[in-house]
Amino acid sequence: MVCKDFHACRWPAELCDRDDSLACHFDAMNEKHAHAIKEIQRKCEKVITFSHYVPRLDLCPEKRMLYYPNLPKIIGSNFLEARIRSIHGAEGSKAACHVFGHTHFGWDATLDGIRYVQAPLAYPREQKRNMNGGLGWLPLNLYSDGRFTERQHFYWSDYYSVNPRTPDNMELAPWVAALYKR
Repeated sequence: MVCKDFHACRWPAELCDRDDSLACHFDAMNEKHAHAIKEIQRKCEKVITFSHYVPRLDLCPEKRMLYYPNLPKIIGSNFLEARIRSIHGAEGSKAACHVFGHTHFGWDATLDGIRYVQAPLAYPREQKRNMNGGLGWLPLNLYSDGRFTERQHFYWSDYYSVNPRTPDNMELAPWVAALYKR
């Protein structure tokens, strides 16, 4: 009910949004570009990959921190992370960067050797309320003069850079608990 993506799309009968068939289908579409990817890897020192969806669950706040706790179920897939690793290498490198979107949470973190960045432009009401750690809501310059720009500071990636994830903690964040008390 919250995510418009499922209401706006119609899939062939063999594809379903309740299993991995959609993620598998979209990932397989990348195969036709395998030769182009190899050529880019051969020619370029640095590679920036892009996706609309989130490649890893640890690029989203924990469920207890979210107003919509089912968000992690609809933001990405393991297929996407595997595809990114196939391009950047299993260990990643200083030349590896992936730009993603979908959740509107600003994020800039390096995980397992790959820099992951989300600098959302956001919806107008999010911009007006300065939600989700926007940087003045202008596009982020990520690469300039042959190098990546410095790490940006966004609320959630900064939070998790000093606080470990605690998936066994079921206590709602205070701002979420306040919503349920109303």
